[in-house]
Amino acid sequence: MESKKFKGWGVLAAAFILSFIPTGIMGNCFSLYMAPVCENLGFSVTSWSLVNLIASFASAIGAMVIAGLYQKKNMKMMMLIMSIGTCLCWVVATFCTAIWQFYLIFGVANVFLAGLTQLPISMLVTAWFEDKRATMMSIAYAGGGLGGAVWSPIISGFISSGPTGWKTAMLFSAGAVGVVMVITSLFLVKRSPAEYGTEPYRTGNKDASATDKQAQSNAWVGVSKKVATKSSAWFCVLGVVICIGILSAGVTTHVPNFVTSIAKDGGKLQGTVLSVYSVVSIVGMVGGGALMDKMGIRKTVLGAAVLVIVGLASLYAYSVTGTTMLVFGYSIFFAIAMFLPKVLPAVLMSKVFGTKDYAGIYAFANLFFLIGAAFGSVLTSIIQGIAGYGVTWIFYMVIAVLLFLAVSGAISGGEKLQSKYPEGDN
Repeated sequence: MESKKFKGWGVLAAAFILSFIPTGIMGNCFSLYMAPVCENLGFSVTSWSLVNLIASFASAIGAMVIAGLYQKKNMKMMMLIMSIGTCLCWVVATFCTAIWQFYLIFGVANVFLAGLTQLPISMLVTAWFEDKRATMMSIAYAGGGLGGAVWSPIISGFISSGPTGWKTAMLFSAGAVGVVMVITSLFLVKRSPAEYGTEPYRTGNKDASATDKQAQSNAWVGVSKKVATKSSAWFCVLGVVICIGILSAGVTTHVPNFVTSIAKDGGKLQGTVLSVYSVVSIVGMVGGGALMDKMGIRKTVLGAAVLVIVGLASLYAYSVTGTTMLVFGYSIFFAIAMFLPKVLPAVLMSKVFGTKDYAGIYAFANLFFLIGAAFGSVLTSIIQGIAGYGVTWIFYMVIAVLLFLAVSGAISGGEKLQSKYPEGDN
């Protein structure tokens, strides 16, 4: 296949844009609105926190509905509708004055936004890349981390311009996402190679038997959502996404408070720790996908689990000794492994269940990821309140081990499904 004629490169660009623009601007920067909106309109932080919870579950429900629309309808037109719906909701949000109005608006907005973030990114990359799928997935998702770094100071600048600067920031976000997504939807988004008379990306280098096996697995048609969700592999996959949700949210949401409680410096150290974490996580995002393609999912996740444990051990040692340098073990080792929340579920679904009903299976599994994420933050608060942060970090080391075991079980279950349905189920 001549790469210059391969339409999938434009699709990969579209996936990166989806990560960099709507995810980076509306997803990764949304937390910046909490303080200014609450101060301007007199809301409590607790009441605003419910906006995040409602938005998360609205996004999960939206993804399950939109997955079917993207598979059965014109994906370009559906994505245009999602883009317009999302941006209109953000414009309307600038007129809200009561907290229930924000609950309603951002609940609806995130139903639409689900069609512009993880779901289409995973769908597009899975459809267009059989070889180097994990690498391409990680490149696409790296746009989210880069987008957060680029857009955060810009959005913060609008917000800090005055008491109602948050409104200007939301209008800017709606305008930027709207313009870029209309162009991307019309000219770059292409649902599948078959619709354009071409084939997915293959390197053509199949010398090693291990590579042959991986290529055959990637090319497997797969099973339907009905068969997938009744298999033993499905329960292992649920274990994977729940563990990832608990691990990522349970740790990352509490580290800033933990660091400040030890350093007692008014939050200066936490800012440095998070800055290093952000940079390293972008490198980890790209590197993690490449390692999955080279070493396989199981070995890569084993390595990532070890890195997570080392990062958590650094936090534990910091809680005991108070030595500042130790906390940066978290910013390096844990951050490198944080390709897991985005890349692992996206790649694992096609590995275990194939591509036949990928969007529906992925969207359904994502609901359990969000449940795990919502539970993780609360769980950390409970354990920390009873036994302290040291025991909490040890608990999450155990979760990292369980994650690896669940991944191994899911892959083994997927191999059984492929053996039972070599041509896919009818």
